[in-house]
Amino acid sequence: MSNRKPQNSIIFLTTLGVYLGLLMVGGAAPQVMAHSATTRNFEITDEIEVRDEIDTDPDESIQARISLTTYFQDVENFIYTLKQLDGTKYFNAGADDFDVTQTTQLPCVPANKIGSYTANNFVTKNESIRPWLESFSKLLTDGYSLGDCLPNSRFAPAEATDSKFNFHLDKKELNIEVVVRKNSPEGARLLADAIASVFTKLRTDSDSATRLRLYETTRFRADNDQIFVITRLPRAALDPLLAKDAK
Repeated sequence: MSNRKPQNSIIFLTTLGVYLGLLMVGGAAPQVMAHSATTRNFEITDEIEVRDEIDTDPDESIQARISLTTYFQDVENFIYTLKQLDGTKYFNAGADDFDVTQTTQLPCVPANKIGSYTANNFVTKNESIRPWLESFSKLLTDGYSLGDCLPNSRFAPAEATDSKFNFHLDKKELNIEVVVRKNSPEGARLLADAIASVFTKLRTDSDSATRLRLYETTRFRADNDQIFVITRLPRAALDPLLAKDAK
């Protein structure tokens, strides 16, 4: 199973993302960050960053902790980015919306750099925000390493992980959903239990208003052999987080 680098790398990527975002608000060409895989409405094969290999059979609670921590950091940073963009030509929190959906298959091969990406949907009223939506989507493509390696005819004899994500903003809410496939309903149930345990601990260790609101509005569930991670922020909860004086 593959995974993004832990804490130090996460902090670096988050800081770099915010830095690049602020440069772009200041006038840099937004096309620089465009990600071709999410702008085409057909299946393609593209390169992704190399991920460090972790234990081939990691304890579910360890994987859940790493994955959830990374997920919440990514979502919090995305909300912070929207906050910084609000009021510019790139984003209007009161009027703009978007809807992005993608499925991903990544072969379970050491130092893998190749995967299959299918952009199912990419819609936004304001095309200026597209680079930031694409940047966020690239963080979601591996299903946060929660999926199992399963037989896959496209990449045979190698197995592959199978995941899907959707994030959209409309007049009612900001909704972010990540779905991964496990090797069995029992495997999904065991991971769901591990996530629930880790989540309880995470909620007691944060003093960030944004992070606490994300914890309050995030749910997890197992459905057959799939795991769902869903964050649903109603507009009433999102608007204060996007306010310039929010902390």
